Amino acid sequence: MKFRTIAAAIALCTAGTVAQATDVTISLWTGPKHPVNVGGYTDFRKLLSENGFEVQYFEGGALLGAKPSLPGVGDGIAHITGLAMTYFPAEFPNAQLVADMGLSTPDNLTAMAVATEYNLLHCPECLAEYEAQNVLYLGTYSTAPYSIISSQPIRSTADLKGKKMRVPGSLWSRWAQSVGGIEVNVPSSEMFEGLDKGALDIAIQAPGAFRSYQLWDVAKYITMLNLGTYHSLSETTINRDWWADLTPEQRKLIIGDMARLDVDTTILYTKTDEEVLAELESHGVERIEASDEMKAAKAEFVKMDESVIIENAKTAYGIPDAEAKVAKLNELIAKWGKIVEETGGEREAMIAKMNEEIFDKLPDDYGL
Repeated sequence: MKFRTIAAAIALCTAGTVAQATDVTISLWTGPKHPVNVGGYTDFRKLLSENGFEVQYFEGGALLGAKPSLPGVGDGIAHITGLAMTYFPAEFPNAQLVADMGLSTPDNLTAMAVATEYNLLHCPECLAEYEAQNVLYLGTYSTAPYSIISSQPIRSTADLKGKKMRVPGSLWSRWAQSVGGIEVNVPSSEMFEGLDKGALDIAIQAPGAFRSYQLWDVAKYITMLNLGTYHSLSETTINRDWWADLTPEQRKLIIGDMARLDVDTTILYTKTDEEVLAELESHGVERIEASDEMKAAKAEFVKMDESVIIENAKTAYGIPDAEAKVAKLNELIAKWGKIVEETGGEREAMIAKMNEEIFDKLPDDYGL
């Protein structure tokens, strides 16, 4: 409570004022053990501190929660934050199209790179949406691929029929409907109770949810069907006025760490899942590998859903050139899927490729 009071006081003091360029307030709504904080921002804050910035850092929503982060950073209450773009469909319609491609990505490193390159280099409308909120975008991370966490064994597509599923978004709602599932709209915080009480049969989540939500106490099966990633995010979202007050050297310093920040966050998601998967047996959870039939059914859904994605982009999001945008995203998925395969997803190689293919191509006046 005391910490929140201090945070509120800082917010009142900084709102409506112009901070010194070397003073930076970072506000994250993710918790202290989240990959964004541990994998990404720990080293980023250290870099800033070592280069003359006075860093004030708040996590777990102590200063700004998930939805208030956008207006808070736009107004200068904080200078840097992260955003989950599906919270803001009206402000960021193009980001909803990126989110709708979540089932098309083969892995989370590919998803991270695709979203970052698409936003920064191929979607001027995306950048304009950020500018309208007085913020700028500097890249994203991606969750690990989702899977099927269940209270009953799921060994075939037929086993999904009639099952009550907690899904993470509209894309997965459409998939659930396609396999005869019943979608249940509850927040992730209610997954445990839902599975425990029988209100849910399935939670569509990354394996790490077994640990973070203690689901292994109520769900004893996981089917490793790759159900895509959530990557319509802005891991580093910066107040434009603060950015304009920085020196060219300071802006270059920050941009120079973005590939590392995005890659490290994404890789930590994968490592967390690997740790949890290794612990499943000790918690009495059975790991079920997805059958070829399940993989084929999912691939058929992805193929058929593309026309729905395009139509939604046009009618719900007001994006007239949706076909061209989906084509570009598919092109980038193929490109980065090949790069990830060639590099083996190795950290240093991925950082180098992200810089070479994306961040080194930004103009010197980016965001000005």
